[in-house]
Amino acid sequence: MKCRQMTIGELRDTYKNGQINLAPPYQRKPVWKTKQRLLLLSSLFNGIPIPALIFHKQFHTGTLKEIYDVLDGKQRIETILHFIELKKIRDEGRLWVEFINPHTNKRDYLFYHQLDNKKVNKEYENILEKFWTYKLPIIEYEGDLSDFFGNNVASKEVFVRVNSTGSPLKKHEIRHAKCAGLFFKLGDMLEEKYMNLFVNQWRVCSSTDTKRYLLHEFILELCVAIHLNIYSDRRKKLDELLSQYKWTGREIVFVRKGFNKIIRCVKDIFPNDSIKYTRFKNKSDFYSLFVVLLQLLNKGYVLDSRKDNRIIGKFLSEFSKQIQRLDPKVKKFVIPNLPESEQKLLPYIISTRQATDSLRNRETRHKYLMSVLKEGFILKTKDNTRIFDSSVKDLLWLLQKQNKPRCPNPTCNEKCKKYLTYDDAQVDHKYPWSKGGRTTLENARLICSSCNSSKGNRQLV
Repeated sequence: MKCRQMTIGELRDTYKNGQINLAPPYQRKPVWKTKQRLLLLSSLFNGIPIPALIFHKQFHTGTLKEIYDVLDGKQRIETILHFIELKKIRDEGRLWVEFINPHTNKRDYLFYHQLDNKKVNKEYENILEKFWTYKLPIIEYEGDLSDFFGNNVASKEVFVRVNSTGSPLKKHEIRHAKCAGLFFKLGDMLEEKYMNLFVNQWRVCSSTDTKRYLLHEFILELCVAIHLNIYSDRRKKLDELLSQYKWTGREIVFVRKGFNKIIRCVKDIFPNDSIKYTRFKNKSDFYSLFVVLLQLLNKGYVLDSRKDNRIIGKFLSEFSKQIQRLDPKVKKFVIPNLPESEQKLLPYIISTRQATDSLRNRETRHKYLMSVLKEGFILKTKDNTRIFDSSVKDLLWLLQKQNKPRCPNPTCNEKCKKYLTYDDAQVDHKYPWSKGGRTTLENARLICSSCNSSKGNRQLV
């Protein structure tokens, strides 16, 4: 390990040469606010010392260059690069520096492109040249650090220790630094795919949550529920599955498909992003609804009937309004006198007050939502048998009254074969099996192979 200095001009050139890696696997997302970035720039332009940047130097065989992984100082470097217009920070506008004009004694706010103007720079006594020559303290090491006993300390462990003394790391930021693998990458993929939905459309999470990996953590919690097919106690199972469990590619695909399917179901229940007007935009309520829908799907209940889902959505919206009206009446240690219909809602309300992610409170919400959705709406289950018996085709063929029966072409398929032949005809459900259609003779019909392959799960007409 060695200590040295690097001017801001040298930092700029090193970055432009592709030698500074701001995003090693253990790094976190930007968390600084504009106020913190402006304060840093003020310090740099006023010659005030700032903390050292910590680099881990490695030789990259692909580019034949020395690469500097940033262990500490990412936000300081990004602020400088954003200010000089080399790197754009997401959701951050142009940064400025506040000066007192040496000639007019008035306060000025200048952007980089203004300082880069020769006339302005000269007016401010060549301030930009002084900025480029500002010396940044650097701590640099190669390979692994060693402790006093000669044991190696990995770079990701250095990152966790160093950053625990600055802007405090959230628990999931530490997980991000220490954990890598298929499951964590699945969280990355789903977060990227659904960030706009969860943050801007449904408002289940905030933009701040995304910066501190809290959306990523929440998505992985939902993935844990899919893997286990049940709710879990806080994030204990998440930690276990990240640190100890060896995931297979097949398990990752199973979880990913399950997640996508439930999200489609929620969209159907709450069309036009109407979930944001209900209490189910709260993480605790959303989690419970997600797990209930998961278990109903796994038990064979039909959840892709748009008509039925709209009814469920209206009920959940009314339920949400009722809870919101009742919530203020329920005070700590004081249970008001309420009608019997409202008394039944008390356990649910109490379970959303404190420790909402505890096993007991998740169980309370789960039982209530499961009972009203499963028993209250009498959701249909899918037939255990999906494939028709071979004798059904013979029966249907015998029941045809024409010698040359026409294909009903239920979906107006342009490639329909028009007429049925025994060899080509296929048996399919009139009402789709996926929507609760029975695998019985009454729900069976002959169509040509082309129409059967194009039909999907649409109801035959």
